[in-house]
Amino acid sequence: MSERPLFERLVHDLKGPLSPLQTAAYLLRRRELPDERRVELAETIERQSRRMAGMIEEMGDWVRARENRLVQRMRPVDIQMLLDLAVGAAAGCTAVGEVAPELADRHVLGDESRLQQALTSLLAFSQWRSPLPPGLHAWREGDQVLIEVTDAGDAPDDASALLVDPLPEPHDLGLGLRLVIAEAIVRAHGGTMTANALAPGLAFRIALPLVD
Repeated sequence: MSERPLFERLVHDLKGPLSPLQTAAYLLRRRELPDERRVELAETIERQSRRMAGMIEEMGDWVRARENRLVQRMRPVDIQMLLDLAVGAAAGCTAVGEVAPELADRHVLGDESRLQQALTSLLAFSQWRSPLPPGLHAWREGDQVLIEVTDAGDAPDDASALLVDPLPEPHDLGLGLRLVIAEAIVRAHGGTMTANALAPGLAFRIALPLVD
């Protein structure tokens, strides 16, 4: 997607929460509103404000990714802990991170919070695609760790496009850029991320260099 259509879409999406916010603020000025209606409107403002804050944060990460400013600090990150943190950060996720024995006490060099963010984005997307818990596995291949997130949803027509273009219908009511940002995070750590259709399902695979 070229920059102009992308920016036009992002501007359109960012306006999404504004209408319910403006309506709620307008209605709250009415003195005759019952208390329960005021509570509903206050909850609308809170919900839409959180949504807008998330969209702004997503947009900021996308800009930082384009300017190679996503990763701020690098330190050894335990692989099992990384998988466990990612599962814990994905709302309602019941996946179990399975780490091959040869990766016991092995680490990747990276920004722990950003790597967790990337994995959590993949898990959340997989949860949205299928009611079954996502698969989450890590194993060693040469001097790399491979981390795979799989689901049992329908096979996408173009899996690779998920890591390049914003999602046409974001599952989280955001801007649809979380998978694009996840790929940028992995790339900033000297790794690669791919998306491949299964029969059925979808597999995201991350490759990151191991450190001693």
